[in-house]
Amino acid sequence: MQFGAEPNEFSWIINLAFFAFIMIFSLYGQKIQMWQWLKQIEMGLIELKKMAVESRQTAIDTFKAYGRDVEFIAKEIDRWSDFFTIMPVDLDPSGVLERIDHLFEQRSDRFKEFVAELAPEATDSEKLSLENTLEVAQVLGLIFRIVRHFYILGKKTGSTIIVMQVQMQMPELLRLAKAYHGAIDAFAQGKPIGDTIGPLIVTKFAREYGATPDSYVQEVTREVGYYKIDVDRRTVYVVRATGPGGTVGKPGFAIKKLVDEHKEKVTRIITIDAALKLEGERMGRVAEGTGAAIGDIGPEKHAIEQTATEQGIGIEAIVIKENEEVAVGVMDKRVLDAVPEVIERIKSAIQNRTKEGDYVILAGIGNTIGVGL
Repeated sequence: MQFGAEPNEFSWIINLAFFAFIMIFSLYGQKIQMWQWLKQIEMGLIELKKMAVESRQTAIDTFKAYGRDVEFIAKEIDRWSDFFTIMPVDLDPSGVLERIDHLFEQRSDRFKEFVAELAPEATDSEKLSLENTLEVAQVLGLIFRIVRHFYILGKKTGSTIIVMQVQMQMPELLRLAKAYHGAIDAFAQGKPIGDTIGPLIVTKFAREYGATPDSYVQEVTREVGYYKIDVDRRTVYVVRATGPGGTVGKPGFAIKKLVDEHKEKVTRIITIDAALKLEGERMGRVAEGTGAAIGDIGPEKHAIEQTATEQGIGIEAIVIKENEEVAVGVMDKRVLDAVPEVIERIKSAIQNRTKEGDYVILAGIGNTIGVGL
């Protein structure tokens, strides 16, 4: 009320309601906020569960075309969804990269063994794509279970910190889950994804200089081979994983092996890969830099860097900017349109930073699903 104004019954009611609101909000504001956060997490969990269930069913439907009973496939996929890898001890870092590589070799072998058991009638190329389908279903199930764990834990303990952190990260988790959910059909059907842009570009480049599927040298290292071509009197080894099955292979170790074979003749290593774009950047933007553009956990990148340092070889990278949805989903036309520009940049790098008689290693890094030789 204004000072000196004539009081009336409505002003007293308004003031009482205002003070009651302040008191209630002071006493129960945090609980109300907690309730809102939990509801938002519940809505996100419903969506995550739906995507996990749908991806599981897609995996079952994909595998059943290769000679196994549906019930057996469903039971085995559910069992495999809990498969995990324990990272090695890094308190003593000596040799940790070799141990990581060994563990991931074992993990890859187990995946291949499992897929071969579930899809006995599949070809080698189809088995590689089935591995990717299985991994996507496994990732979506894992995201759902982790979010559900922290939701239940936060609700059980009444911890504002736990609930708030989950609520704040939920939009990003949903965006990531939607990216993988949209990708599972691409893997199941063997369609090229955004991450295949590296192998696609180097294959197209090699074809311009006479390479053919028959000239491809297979299994230099696990699931990786190369084309040997002549570019302006330079010998270029075009390295990529063997497609069109969904595999990344181990191109880093293939590069190391080629350098070890040719020693001082190799003067330049060029890697081509997809890279995550910043928000606001144009999809399919091409960028150049120094270093090894390879997204492994460490062993392959270390192998490239170590051998290049020992031999004094220049390392450069050309990347094509994408977001997560495009990287794991069906290839976007804006990414595909970047191919001619990248090829011109490769030609420029070879002409300007190498000389006649040099050996160059050009590596297309990425998943080869849908990209043949």
